[in-house]
Amino acid sequence: MRDLAGILGSRLAITHQQLLAAAEGCTDDDLAWQPGPTSPPIAFHLWHAGRWADRWAQAIATSLPRLAVAASVAGQRWEREDLAAGWGFPASLGKGDTGMELADEEAASLPFPGRDALAGYLRLAFGDLEAVVARIEDAELTEEGDDLLGGRAPLADSLIRHHSHVSRHLGMVEALRGLRGGHGTATV
Repeated sequence: MRDLAGILGSRLAITHQQLLAAAEGCTDDDLAWQPGPTSPPIAFHLWHAGRWADRWAQAIATSLPRLAVAASVAGQRWEREDLAAGWGFPASLGKGDTGMELADEEAASLPFPGRDALAGYLRLAFGDLEAVVARIEDAELTEEGDDLLGGRAPLADSLIRHHSHVSRHLGMVEALRGLRGGHGTATV
């Protein structure tokens, strides 16, 4: 039997890979398509999942300082690479600059880059989080840290919440791809 932290990390990596495969399986038109004026496009769901992974990598490394050194995570990739400016995003992107709590119209109108740039960000942001999670020891899963919502929570709760959250967005991506006439599942 593998360790609990390893199981959580493995499952998270699978979901991240499904999100990345979904991104890479879309055209730029697919990523930008919206079924209605206030419905975020596929690109929003993918970007939002990447932003959460990016923020979790930093939050976990900050909560468990030994991981910051081991994983070489120095802040969020989004900030380090100044991607908001590079992509022409507005200064405010909702809570934590993740798109959370953005008005529907704002989320739907973000100027997302093409597939290759978006997939590149996802690959790196997911990789940063997975590198940090791979170094977590089971005993550390009960350590409390930033829950990214303004509170504190055990690390295991935060990792499970992240997985649940990005899985919901994967479901949205699958549904939107299906509406577009593509595969309605990321497992294909």
